Amino acid sequence: MEFCTIPLTFDLQMNPFRYRKTIVPEPMFLVHAVMALAGHHVKSPSTDDHRYTALKLLRESLNASGKISPALPAKLFRWDAITSLLSREDCVFPYAYVEAILSNPDDRKWNFFDLCGCPHSVVTLLMQVVRLSAEKRQSSSMRYVTFDTTMIAQIEQALESWHHISPAALAFGSSEEDIQKDQDCMHCSEAWRHGLLLYIYRVFRWKPGSPIPAHVVRWARVVVDHVVACRDESMVARQALLPLFFAGCELRDRSIRKKIVQFCSVWNDRTRYQMFGSTIPLLEEVWAEQEAKGFENVWWGHIVDRKHTVSCYPLQMRLCFG
Repeated sequence: MEFCTIPLTFDLQMNPFRYRKTIVPEPMFLVHAVMALAGHHVKSPSTDDHRYTALKLLRESLNASGKISPALPAKLFRWDAITSLLSREDCVFPYAYVEAILSNPDDRKWNFFDLCGCPHSVVTLLMQVVRLSAEKRQSSSMRYVTFDTTMIAQIEQALESWHHISPAALAFGSSEEDIQKDQDCMHCSEAWRHGLLLYIYRVFRWKPGSPIPAHVVRWARVVVDHVVACRDESMVARQALLPLFFAGCELRDRSIRKKIVQFCSVWNDRTRYQMFGSTIPLLEEVWAEQEAKGFENVWWGHIVDRKHTVSCYPLQMRLCFG
């Protein structure tokens, strides 16, 4: 019964992890994958067995049919983008492949917002920022290379002028639920928009020791306000964890920090996704270092890079907020 109440993911038609009884033969690898994920949440000893079986059956299924849900690569490249955004390194997926996924947004049965809480137009800008942040980090280690900020300035302008557009159908007698969903969509999208502006400032504009401009603090507060404005029962708010983290690193007000920690704690208990619970000590580490070394001298990149370089795992650790 507990497995049924934990929201592993939305039951959407385009969900790449959705179990479809109409498929012949039935995709049993999905059953084992969900059982492995559910077992992970409750620390079941059968987790590894289900994970192994799921991978084995998935490989056999792909070898037999060669087909995969078109939404699954989008889900994977979104995770790839977030980890690359934090590490300021190139994505694992080739950018040509990413551009192919981003093309023809109307010619598919799914959309980016339903998958990750970020609208297609903002995802497009996000991927450009990911690529530029990797180039910026590479150029910083080169003695005779100066990073050209022209492109990032254009992205900033695009983000500042971006606004949520409600579906035209809402103007013609929509239900309250439709209006509420649209508002949740707007709040989550705005959180991502302002979160990317915060990211751009820290990665491309900020100089160590320089004071934080008032508009950056305002952006951070706007992110928090938009995230907490989403309805409690809506799953949309959880998609804005990364911009909320960026915002938390820019704010010194203790009441706002407490609100961010409470948000992460609630969603950690609600979903049992480790990313919510692990965000709290990461934020606290950023805040403690800001307190010790001065707010103007510390940013989240220092702590994230330290986490990435100090790892007890055989593979290089990468933080992911989605």
